[in-house]
Order: sequence, then C-alpha cells, then structure tokens
Amino acid sequence: MMLRRVAPFAPDQDFSPLENCVRDRWLLDRDHAVLAGCGYDDGLYVLGDGFAFDFSILSGRTRHIFDFYGPGAICNWIRPEREDTPENILFKARSEVLVLDRARLAAVLADDAMMAAALHEHEVRRAMRVSRRVRALISLPARDSLRIVLLDLQDEYGATGHTRNWLPVRLTQEEIGDLIGSTSVHVSRTMAHLERDGEIERRANTFRLSELVALRARLPYRRFFDPLPELCAVAAG
Repeated sequence: MMLRRVAPFAPDQDFSPLENCVRDRWLLDRDHAVLAGCGYDDGLYVLGDGFAFDFSILSGRTRHIFDFYGPGAICNWIRPEREDTPENILFKARSEVLVLDRARLAAVLADDAMMAAALHEHEVRRAMRVSRRVRALISLPARDSLRIVLLDLQDEYGATGHTRNWLPVRLTQEEIGDLIGSTSVHVSRTMAHLERDGEIERRANTFRLSELVALRARLPYRRFFDPLPELCAVAAG
C-alpha cells in the first residue's frame, strides 16, 4: 500500500529495496497506542492496512488529534536519521503495522535520491493538507469543519487508488470531536444534520458523500492525493 502511495511521484522507480527495511509486523486485534519516548522511537510505522491517528494530551487532560492515516501511510515520518518520535500514535483495532528500521531506511534513501524525493514529496503533500485543514478548522463554522474532515478522509483513502464511493469510518465521534475541537454530542448532531440534508449517507461503519464534486467546489477543496491518475499526471509533468 505504501508503494501505491509513492509510486505516482516516481513512476519508473524501483521501490523493492524498502522491503529490506521492514524489521517487524504487527497484527492488532485491539486499539494500540505507541507513546513518544517509551522505547519505540527507533522505528517508522507504516500501515499495511487499517487506520491510525497521532495525538497529544493538552492541559486538563484534553486530547488533541493532529492527523490521521489510512492504508500505506507512514505514521511518524520525520528525517530518518533523527531518533525522536514527535507524536503519540494510536493504531485502530484490525490494523496491520509494518515497523521499518530507521537506520536501514536512511541508508537506502542516501543511495537513491529519486526514492528519497518521492517519499519526501508524499509527506510534503500530507503536511500541506494538514496545514490547510488547521486553517479551515479555525475559520469555518462547525458544519464546514466536519465537511473538511470527511473530504480529507476521502483524500486519504484515495492515495492508494481507492475509488469506491463508500468509505470506512474508523474514527469514533469522540475522536472526530478531538480532531475538530468539539464534543462528541456536537459531532453527532452535525452528522445528523448533514445526513438529513442529503449531504452524506451512512450505513453500518461506512459513509458516502452524496455531492462530492459540488462540495469540493463550494468550500473550495484541494485534493492532495485523490484521484491517483491525477497525481500520476503531476509526477509525469
């Protein structure tokens, strides 16, 4: 999944050396937190499948979720030669996690500038998306904030070529609230309003944005990873 994410930024690149950087594989049957400074700082965590988010605990024990990660994402990307993990990470139940050895990865990237550039470009786009979302959450009303988060979820899954309209919801309403700075009750009410107005549909643990193109145009919304063909064109140009 990670290779599907970064391949558009270097279409002819051989990414197979990354396989030699994997030192461990976790299959999680429950939510699992990796806390900064607790002995896990020498690895990079890649989602083979599943979902994760990074978070910090603010004063008053309030949790702030900074970003979220879908299949193939590197959850704690920083310069590989550094040894600090800046955020706590929570991997959701039923996730598969690949642990990459930071030193091995640094050596691989030092020998292959194109591969290093592709990984860097992917993470630059993620940082740009986070920056835009933070600005939106500060300036927009609650309903638009939630719309932005749902569009970002669509974008995150689109990074691996996911084209289905129905997307899994791996965040609880409390976690969405911690992301947008609201309460789970307010998130529930806002989701109900959007559903009542026909903007979203929900069934089981999935959702669908009914008027995706119109919603992107109205906010306006920039796609950083979705759709995959669009990124291939960017990489080729």
